[in-house]
Amino acid sequence: MSQRKTRSHLSPFLLSLACALAPAVSGCADAGAPDEAAPAAEAAPAEHPETHPIAQPIAPVSPLRDDSWHHVAACAGERCEGAMPAPRHIARNLARNAMHHKGTNTQLPIPQNLQLADIDADGASDFIQFVSNKVFVSHTDYDKTGVAHLYTGRPIKRVLTGDFHGDHYSQTCLITDDNMLACYGISTDRHELWWWFSQYTFLNDNEDAIVADYDGDGRDDILVYPRAGGAYRMYSIKGDYFFAATPSFNPGNLGTAAAGLRLRAGDFNGDGRDDLLTVNSAGQMADYASVWDGTSHTFWWAFTTGGGFVGGDDQITTAHIDDNNTDDIVLHNRATGVTRFHNMEFGGGSPPQITSVSKGQISVAGNSWIFWGFMHGVSSELGSSRREDAMVYDLSANMFVRSDARYDGSALTYWWAYSQYAPNNHYGWAAFAAKPFLMLKCKFSDIDAEPQGTQFYRDLMYSALVPYWRDLSYGSWDLSGSNVVDAWNRMSITNAAWSGPISRWDRVGYCMNAYAGSKDGYVNTIAIVNGEGDAGNHGGRVLATPSSSNVTFLGHETGHTLGWDHSFDDTDRKNSSWSAPGEYFDYWDIMSAMAVYDFAHPQGGTAGPEMNAPYKTKAGFIPAQRITTLYPGTTQQTWRWNVAAINRPEGNGSLMVRIGADNNNYYTVEYRIPGGWDQAIPRSTVLVHRVTNGVSYLITAGGGPERLVGSTSYFALASRLIVVRVNGFAANGYTADVSIDY
Repeated sequence: MSQRKTRSHLSPFLLSLACALAPAVSGCADAGAPDEAAPAAEAAPAEHPETHPIAQPIAPVSPLRDDSWHHVAACAGERCEGAMPAPRHIARNLARNAMHHKGTNTQLPIPQNLQLADIDADGASDFIQFVSNKVFVSHTDYDKTGVAHLYTGRPIKRVLTGDFHGDHYSQTCLITDDNMLACYGISTDRHELWWWFSQYTFLNDNEDAIVADYDGDGRDDILVYPRAGGAYRMYSIKGDYFFAATPSFNPGNLGTAAAGLRLRAGDFNGDGRDDLLTVNSAGQMADYASVWDGTSHTFWWAFTTGGGFVGGDDQITTAHIDDNNTDDIVLHNRATGVTRFHNMEFGGGSPPQITSVSKGQISVAGNSWIFWGFMHGVSSELGSSRREDAMVYDLSANMFVRSDARYDGSALTYWWAYSQYAPNNHYGWAAFAAKPFLMLKCKFSDIDAEPQGTQFYRDLMYSALVPYWRDLSYGSWDLSGSNVVDAWNRMSITNAAWSGPISRWDRVGYCMNAYAGSKDGYVNTIAIVNGEGDAGNHGGRVLATPSSSNVTFLGHETGHTLGWDHSFDDTDRKNSSWSAPGEYFDYWDIMSAMAVYDFAHPQGGTAGPEMNAPYKTKAGFIPAQRITTLYPGTTQQTWRWNVAAINRPEGNGSLMVRIGADNNNYYTVEYRIPGGWDQAIPRSTVLVHRVTNGVSYLITAGGGPERLVGSTSYFALASRLIVVRVNGFAANGYTADVSIDY
């Protein structure tokens, strides 16, 4: 499609009304009829010849969310720096003497790729979960309220969390399959993970990382344990960026690591430095105090228990159990579910059990593990500021049973808080797949101008189009391998001749023929010319001009290449004389561009919006477990739950609700909120689409297209009346409360 040089400044509604009354209004009329078909001998595929108006946002444009990964993509050296972690929020309560969240111990994985850490700096442990190149963060409340998400440039092998910068919350470091380590801190608004720095990893696949503050400087360090035995190593961040070998570290009495040890960290003597315990195959536990001996940060042996102190079925963890400044030992029998608390004392070779704290309502389910976090919040209750809460993971049901550290008026105990399924974003997403394009720049034989500099086109691809498709696909489609050819190639045709009776396929072909390099190995070609005229897609080839070199246009046209056709609404209005009724009128969907809600992107020109839910499902972007399907039965039923915002997959709810069993005729419900690529949409809203033979139609009938809080909408499906009620939009967590009668 070709983009107009003049832009309409009317809202989509006013623009459509103006076009109906006066087709000559700027932004209404087509620059011409659809291109003639390619000559028969060429046998070129069909093209998308559309020319459509640009709909301006009718709400103030908010700042673009920080794009964490594109900074990493630009990292060409061994180390690269990004944004510093956000400082902790001064309003949050940090009155937790001698207690902080424990960092990652890779020997203690929680099932379903989960960890507990304070990611958003609110003082409470969060769930952090990863799969492929995706990270999801949610609160540990019953509703699993969404916090943030992140997509990396490569699949993730490991996640390490810890307070590496000394900010009193956990930063997140990701090791990807290319052996890069990229670290992130929470954004200033506590809704995003911002890239901090990247470097090559120092942790091998056959090594464990035990994160704790071993040198007492208020920052977590990483102790590296070689599983097969060998030398211990330790790494720290002493400035604002980059891990390096911890200065003056000596393993001391730890000596050379034996194979098959279990290691746990905790401050067992209350001196502010985390100590270390080891467990060998005989069930003997050894306590090593972390000290500064005047020369080195090192470990001094304190004692070793008798054999069998840690049983074969015992999981050993450390936590603040009683109300003092030291960590304690927890032994949890994974088979029976029995939990025991012990002080870190010699006790004649058998550390004494803690009898002053009741295990209360900690789950005793067998086939379970136990993990610890801080979730109950700080209050005036005895023990509130220092004691950790129990999270028993029931392996049979994949459920957490949370029991909070409480005081019952006479003794310290644990009270049941909830039983809830674990977050399940660890599977079902589309496979990580490379989708590289070849981007060429070509000059007409009679035009020498270069509309933009080299960096503009690099940014257009790597800082705009790459993250655009990464976000639309929930991280699954990777365009970072695209090749932006810096040199301008001279075509053997004038602008006037090129604008004559030549198919768009051939117009791109002139540019491709001018390029002597390889054109193999790419999804297809994006050709950008240095003069105005035709622009659009033909057979997967994308053609752009100076005025259409922006993310919205290229997102739409590469969308055609990648398999999507246009989106529609349910009206009979026409965008152009040659377009179909309703075509290009889903202002919330990229496949209606350029008549969409867009904004000014710093590297990509015009950008946005997102893609609607039914079109996302076409490529399998939305996992099956994040789609609720309602099949009308013999009697009417009611469904009520959360619908998560389409651009916020960490939200605890369905990303799409489908109503109807006929694959060629059904409705979908989705939730859209301003932010990211959707930052130009007017307001948060529920949208309803009808999908007929694979084509989506935005429903405007019945008070639409925006379904706001308090609205009730009615839709006919076969002989059934479908009723959609919007009950509310959550203040936190990116979800809408929706009821559907079906």
